[in-house]
Amino acid sequence: MSCNNNNNICNCDNTGLDYYGILSLNRNSNDLDIKKAFRRLAISHHPKAKGNNGCFEGFSLIAEAYDVLSDPLKRAVYDQYGEEGLKHGVPGPNGFIEPYVYHGEPMKTYREFFATENPYADLLDHLTRPQTLLEFSEGRGIKIKDQPVINKLQLSLQEVYFGGTKKMKIQRLVFVDCTKMKTEIKEDILTIPIKPGILTGTKMIYPEMGDQSSTKISADIIFIVEDRPHETFQRKHSDLHMIVNVFLKEALTGITITVNTIDDRIFRVPITSIITPDYRKIIKGEGLPLPDNPKEKGNLILNFHVEFPIYLSIISKDYVHKAFELLITSDTIENTEYLHRYGVQRYKMWNML
Repeated sequence: MSCNNNNNICNCDNTGLDYYGILSLNRNSNDLDIKKAFRRLAISHHPKAKGNNGCFEGFSLIAEAYDVLSDPLKRAVYDQYGEEGLKHGVPGPNGFIEPYVYHGEPMKTYREFFATENPYADLLDHLTRPQTLLEFSEGRGIKIKDQPVINKLQLSLQEVYFGGTKKMKIQRLVFVDCTKMKTEIKEDILTIPIKPGILTGTKMIYPEMGDQSSTKISADIIFIVEDRPHETFQRKHSDLHMIVNVFLKEALTGITITVNTIDDRIFRVPITSIITPDYRKIIKGEGLPLPDNPKEKGNLILNFHVEFPIYLSIISKDYVHKAFELLITSDTIENTEYLHRYGVQRYKMWNML
């Protein structure tokens, strides 16, 4: 680096960086110490500050050091593996931890911290309205709770049907010393009870199981239930819906549907009614368990999709037409008139094919 500035930060080599040294901190520093150090150094080393002559090198190192140490995960990797491990990536419990690359825009880091690029804005604000320590929640001894960590919990319909438990592995920062200042990444196993028939959108809350911090209350971890797609059934509350494809002949003359249930049973449903586009067959008690009373179950609802022929020859149409022509007898007049009207409607529809 070649910056004509007497400041040591501007002249340091960019290999084997000591982020703690750059911010003049020790390794036991907490989040508040890191923020205070960055605030002090960022103002004094701002490129537009008096005597700095636009030097960005040292200012960039300060911003990079803060970017790493203010992030619990990056700091943990840096503490254990140093700059080389941080910037080359390291193996982690849940896979490879990607290499860290600073975005190279120190002014972006500065703006995110101060909400301005003016190096004197913070100083002027203190001169016109000096803030006391009690204006900060930390200064009043008040801990603010972190925002909840929300995770999706996808369950198969088999898991919803039978219930049980699921174990989820999480990683979080936990205190490793009696002073509750130093943290390390640890693994925890959460046991999640699955109630038979549990509804989509159900939230399971694990209070304060997030990262531990000396300045904040740990966040709650929340799991929200989602249904995993099934190849046969679709769920609506405690009912199961199934789409059955039938040919026109089967829709008119009847068919027996074979159902393979979620609990590995097989039963057959005879369909004797004419299957119209809006026809549904409801089989009571063959759905999912009711959450409030797992001994009772919702319904299985069969919805039908009728496949019409794409072509009929003249001879075939003749046979279809004749099939709807019934001989009128004294004891079948009423039924014949109904079937004749129905047959005429069907015949017109087929002629449009």
